Amino acid sequence: MIQLVFVLSSHLFFIYLSFHLLSDVVQWDKYLKVTADNSIKIRLLIFLLSVVMGYLLSSFFISLYQLGREAFIANL
Repeated sequence: MIQLVFVLSSHLFFIYLSFHLLSDVVQWDKYLKVTADNSIKIRLLIFLLSVVMGYLLSSFFISLYQLGREAFIANL
């Protein structure tokens, strides 16, 4: 149960962090033509990219945590 909460909160945290960074740091006007018509589509694109990026980052850090935990248990 604790591991489930840890994994879920990790995924949500990294998705939020990715969304926040992609929304604020990246200047989408340079790469995409932002108009009133396609602003919702661009927000959806940012959201989907942040879900992918957040999931990958979270999976990476969870794998590092599990690897370190197994290495620590093996040394005991």
